[in-house]
Amino acid sequence: MAQARLMKTAADYQRLGLKKGQVELWEDGKRDDVRKGGVEWWYFDAIFDDGSKIAAAYSTKVQPLVNATGTHPCLRFDITTPDGEKLSRRITKFPKDSVRFSKDKCDLQWGESCFTGNLHDYHIKAQETDGLGFDIQLHSISSPWRGETGYLGFEENDQKYFTWLCVVPRGTVTGTLTINGKTTKVTGFGYHDHQWGNIIHFDFLNHWFWSRQSTAKHSLVVFDFVMNQHYEYERIPLVFLEDNDGKVIFESTDNVECSVSEELLQKASDTKFPKVIHYKFRNGTKTVHYDVTVKQELDARYIWKETPFFMRRLFHGTKPRYGRYLAAGVITFEDSAHPDQNFKEQSDFIYEFSYVGPHYKEQMETKQAKAGE
Repeated sequence: MAQARLMKTAADYQRLGLKKGQVELWEDGKRDDVRKGGVEWWYFDAIFDDGSKIAAAYSTKVQPLVNATGTHPCLRFDITTPDGEKLSRRITKFPKDSVRFSKDKCDLQWGESCFTGNLHDYHIKAQETDGLGFDIQLHSISSPWRGETGYLGFEENDQKYFTWLCVVPRGTVTGTLTINGKTTKVTGFGYHDHQWGNIIHFDFLNHWFWSRQSTAKHSLVVFDFVMNQHYEYERIPLVFLEDNDGKVIFESTDNVECSVSEELLQKASDTKFPKVIHYKFRNGTKTVHYDVTVKQELDARYIWKETPFFMRRLFHGTKPRYGRYLAAGVITFEDSAHPDQNFKEQSDFIYEFSYVGPHYKEQMETKQAKAGE
C-alpha cells in the first residue's frame, strides 16, 4: 500500500531539525536544493481596502522546468481591480547573477523584485512589467504556524515530500499598486506562506481546499489535502484558529467532516467546483464550524489545456484544474468546557481549490475521524 502521512513523530522532528510548536527564522529561508524534481515557492496575497486584490508566487522553477536541475525562477502575480478586471504577469527572465536566496531567513532578491522578511515584517516587490507591478510592506499581527513538522511524507521512508509553512496568517499591508502605468497607494490585510518539496501535486493530489480568513478578532486558516487514488484518498486537514494576539485557540490535523450543498460551473474547464461548503473540525471539547459561499471568481485555469501537448506527460494522465475565489465565510467556534468563549464571526476572504483528480465531491464529503475514534 502506498503511504501518505503527516510527519509528526519525535524522530521526524529530530531528523528535520525542528522544534515542536515553534517556528524559527531560518524556516522561511531557502529549504530545498535545485535538483531534478525539487521546487520551492514563497506566496503572498492581500485584500485591499479599495476592493482590489493581489496574489503572487515567487518560485525557484518555472512549471515546465520542475524536472530540470538548477534555478529557473518564475514570479507570477495576479491583480484584480476594484471593478473586477483581472490582470496577470509572469516574469521568468532576470538579469544574469541577479537571483539570490538566503538559507538564514526569507531573503529573495531577483533583479528589481524581492521578497524579504523576518517572520514579522516583509518587503514584497514585483518590478513593473508592461505597466503592472507592486511594492508592498507586510506587517504580521499573528503568529507563524505549521501542522506538526509541516511535512507530508509519501512512499516508504518518506522519500517524497510536500510541505506547508504558514508564516503570516494575518498581517497589515501598506504600499503601492501599479496598474496600466499608474501607481496608487493601498492599505489592507495580507497573508504569506512558504512551500517546497520533491513531488509535484499532480503526482499525489486528488484535490485541496485552501483558505485564509481574518475577521475583526480572529484568523482561521484551512489547508485540507485529499490525496489521489494511488494513496487511497488519504486525507490530511491542517487547520488552526488564532486570536488577534496571535494565540492559537484551536488546531487540528485530523477529525474533519465536510459537505457541499451547491456547486458552480467553471467555464474554463467545463467542470463543477464547490460553491457552498460546510466544514466541521473537532479537537477535544472544541469544535469549529466553517461555512463558505463563493462570491466572485478571481482566477480560473484549465491547466491541462493551457499546457503544450508535448508537456502534458507531467500530469501522468490527469487533467488539472484550478480556481481561486473571493468568498463569504462564517466561523462558529464552540468549546463545551468553556461556553463563555464561544463566538460566531464572518468576513470575506480568499480561497483556492486545486482539482487534479477526475472527481472531488465524494472524497471531500468523506468523514475523517481522529485516530482511535
